[in-house]
Amino acid sequence: MFSSIKKIIGKLLNIGFEDEFGNDLNQKHVVNFSYMMFCISCLFMLIVFSLRQMSSVAIFSLVGLLIGLVGLRYSYIGYFSRAQLLMPILKISQISILSLFYFGTNSGFHWFFVNVIAYSFVVFRADQNFAKYWIVSISIVLFLMCELLNTRGIYLTSFDQSVIVIFVFLALSFNFAMVINLVINRLKSVNSHLRTLAEMDELTGLSNRRKVLADAVNIFADSVINRESCVFAIVDLDHFKKINDTFGHEAGDLVLAKVSAMMASVIRPQDEIGRYGGEEFIVIMSDTSLKDAEVVMERMRQSVENMLIETEHGIVIPVTVSIGVAAIAPSVSRYEEILAQADKGLYAAKRNGRNRVSVQSDYQS
Repeated sequence: MFSSIKKIIGKLLNIGFEDEFGNDLNQKHVVNFSYMMFCISCLFMLIVFSLRQMSSVAIFSLVGLLIGLVGLRYSYIGYFSRAQLLMPILKISQISILSLFYFGTNSGFHWFFVNVIAYSFVVFRADQNFAKYWIVSISIVLFLMCELLNTRGIYLTSFDQSVIVIFVFLALSFNFAMVINLVINRLKSVNSHLRTLAEMDELTGLSNRRKVLADAVNIFADSVINRESCVFAIVDLDHFKKINDTFGHEAGDLVLAKVSAMMASVIRPQDEIGRYGGEEFIVIMSDTSLKDAEVVMERMRQSVENMLIETEHGIVIPVTVSIGVAAIAPSVSRYEEILAQADKGLYAAKRNGRNRVSVQSDYQS
């Protein structure tokens, strides 16, 4: 149930926004959340005061609800600036009128101006300082006016005002908690996205050199600690320079992307693969014997060989790979030693005619 509610709230917060990592997404979330809370509060007051036969407050709440839905509609159809500015105007109007003419100062309803001030600082950008500070100034002036005038509520009893004070405290606490949560989650999402971009090779979608070597360090360390086998493989596209020279660099990029996708689909879930540089790739297989690794790499080689990569001009480019494979050994103290052995295996595969898997197990220099 809670997961369903969370999904619904997530969809409402993202109304009108498709770019999950846009610069203003945090502000947009806060704007949509503010409209949601405003409409809910108006609907709640509409029901309560209709039941209590206080028609003027009920009608005022209905008007507020309708205008709030218009603001949410603006956000949905992409008129974010209108929605952004309409929200504080709505809140200021609602708080001022209800505090001065209906609820009275003792209800504490005017403390919702704090919410408007917080909204202004979160939602308006640096180039919108004029609107931001005008709204903040108006909110402060109206708050002081409510405090100094000390009006009495004509529609509420003393008990009702006490209930509203509690409601204001809870609502403000909830609003601040939700906004802080939105900001924190946004920062986490952005950081995660930036980390992914920093660790991913843009062309192939695989891990880049830094990420795959970091994986190599971690897997090697775990293998040493747990006394397990691990295998490294270096994969190189055969005659890739010739492909670039013959068909062009766009065709070369297409080959890299297609072959990368194929290799990623062939390896096992526990294996790691990344682009080492140029047309070279590294595959890291944890808790794997050399024999099993050779089977996986041979399957990869055959899958690439069987690919039909066709350019936009209808030209089919034949592609094969050479693969060097090496496993950890008792004498190995650094992961670079395994990579060096795999590199020797790769050159052995090249010398022996390419399009083959070569296993290297001799650690003698």
